[in-house]
Amino acid sequence: MVRVEDLLARHAPWAEGDRCWRLTPLEQFMWLDDRPDYPLVFLVVLRFAGPIDPATMADAWRFAIARHPLLRATIRSEANRLFWYAPATGWPEIVVAAERGTGGTELRGIDLEREPGLRGSLRETAEGSDLELLFHHACCDGHGARMFLQDLALAYIVLSGASSDEDPFFRSDAALLDDRGSYPSAAGVSLWQRLKRFLRFTVLRATPAASDVSAAASRLSRERPDTALGHRTHTFSANEIAVMDAIQQRFSATRNDIAVAMLFAVLGEWQRGCRVSPRARLRVAVPTDIRSRADERMPAANRYTYVFLDRRVSECGDWQSLLPGLQRDLQERRQAGRGAEFLDGLGVAVRYRRVMQWFLRRHNCFSTAVLTNLSDPSWRLRKRLPVDEEGLMWLDKARCLDIEIRTPPLRPGTRWGFGIFEYAGRMTISFRYDATAITPAAADAIMNCYLTQWRELLASARSEQLRDPVIAAS
Repeated sequence: MVRVEDLLARHAPWAEGDRCWRLTPLEQFMWLDDRPDYPLVFLVVLRFAGPIDPATMADAWRFAIARHPLLRATIRSEANRLFWYAPATGWPEIVVAAERGTGGTELRGIDLEREPGLRGSLRETAEGSDLELLFHHACCDGHGARMFLQDLALAYIVLSGASSDEDPFFRSDAALLDDRGSYPSAAGVSLWQRLKRFLRFTVLRATPAASDVSAAASRLSRERPDTALGHRTHTFSANEIAVMDAIQQRFSATRNDIAVAMLFAVLGEWQRGCRVSPRARLRVAVPTDIRSRADERMPAANRYTYVFLDRRVSECGDWQSLLPGLQRDLQERRQAGRGAEFLDGLGVAVRYRRVMQWFLRRHNCFSTAVLTNLSDPSWRLRKRLPVDEEGLMWLDKARCLDIEIRTPPLRPGTRWGFGIFEYAGRMTISFRYDATAITPAAADAIMNCYLTQWRELLASARSEQLRDPVIAAS
């Protein structure tokens, strides 16, 4: 039977010695912007029906965390420089809880100077087990989390003897982490243009989503950090989503484009209902992956940037009228390297760490809301695991019923965070909100408003299917 030591020797030789890397500007920004009441962490939960062997999962965990050094590293400071330090021993282990999980897991903070940026637990449930993975955003983005999950699942089936292939793993090379801070530069953009855009971004500040919580209640909530973040979620079935691709063709838009336009429409409606000035600026941050094909072999890391989209409250009508302009702006910003300009700005800012830290603590509103589209985090893994007729993947004798993701980031002033992801043909919309500024009833209203737009789109898609036999056949 294959042992974890054999897998480590073949597939993670870099884990034999201590490793260090300088923090990139993005990693420093994430670390400095972290705070107990708005922790920069995200949670991934896999819900299984059927048995998961704890001992085999513990070995699989050891293999996976060996393959991804930044997930077992802590931050150290030497000569006023910050380093990731990944030791060859003393790695964090997965926590196995025999008692049944109580659910409702919250995003607890991680102190990267004291502990690594990944926590894992395997908890017994009435149906089987929940595998919970808590990542700190400074050491890992959504793509990196997916890579760790791939290694964990594939190691489990190899170590359990459920796979006849002893090498189902995707290729990985820790040497590529040396290049994780590099990115394509913004070509043809002068220093003066960059400075002008930076000043515009700083001076023309975004307006936070209006609060419906009294000042006294907000202060009380801030004294209890466990209540600072709220969460709502909804999953559309595979049958509902199956009709959407055809309707997207009619709009010549991606699902991400539509999601952004809908978010601006909801923001505009909310701000107008709260009597916010029609001239108030709304800004949505769209995380953008900057990986190339060569980066596919890079272990878990942060390889993304932000693209920002702005609209006045008065400009935010229905999402269909917003869609063409937002599509054009998003495409132009990506082609012009605006995401690279953001990273360039961070590179300058982190040279003055104390000033940057002071600036971040001033409760500036960088964006009104965040929209993160993770697509299907299991799509590569599903190519190497058994998948049943419902599109659910199997881990030996355990069936993965669902994947739940709770995404950051929220910060003072950025009170809404929407995440979209897929699994087994279904699409889940996750809404995280600042509970010190938004009541649960208001959160329900915001979520329902966003979902209503998706439901109307799905209804339109079904209607078009019935009218057009070509679309119906597809």
